[in-house]
Amino acid sequence: MNFNLTQLSGFMALLNFLLENLSTKHMTVEDNVKELGRTMAGIGEPHSGKSGDLDFFSVDQAKAVISYLKISLLQHYKLYEYLFHSPREELVIGDENVIELVKSADTSFPAPLEEGLSYNIYSSFIAMPPAAELETEEIDQEYYPEEPQPEEESLKVDPLTGFTTEDVKSVLGQITNEIIGSLQTEINEKLQMQEDAYTERIDKLTKT
Repeated sequence: MNFNLTQLSGFMALLNFLLENLSTKHMTVEDNVKELGRTMAGIGEPHSGKSGDLDFFSVDQAKAVISYLKISLLQHYKLYEYLFHSPREELVIGDENVIELVKSADTSFPAPLEEGLSYNIYSSFIAMPPAAELETEEIDQEYYPEEPQPEEESLKVDPLTGFTTEDVKSVLGQITNEIIGSLQTEINEKLQMQEDAYTERIDKLTKT
């Protein structure tokens, strides 16, 4: 079916009119069909007093328009009602993140990102102290040399002092027996559960 520009514009206006009735006026499908019939009344009757604004359509074109509206809008009217009147969650299609940088220091490498390294660690271990503080530390070291630290004891106390080889073997044996015993108990319980389950299945099959 061929339509000229005027007829295409009229068809789009008609479709928009019906959708506005559905979305804004909350018309039912019956009321909207009545509005469609009232709008298209008088097509093919040039001298009819009931002629609407769509008298530039022919009878065949009007039938084609009604047929299309029937299979597109009217047939899926409930779907359009849900589309226009049911609340839906808003989808977040974008997000903004603000990243603050640590203030630049007088070093040969750039300052790290704040979320990558805390400022306390950065200032304590990476950032170079000002030149005035370095000079102060050097002067303090010249006038107040560090006192020698007492030497650590060369001999360390053995934690196994006072225990014989037999004592160590006995303790290790007790620990091993406890671990193996708990594992064996758990394995036996699982095997018993599986055996009970298989027995119950066999009884059911036998009864059937």
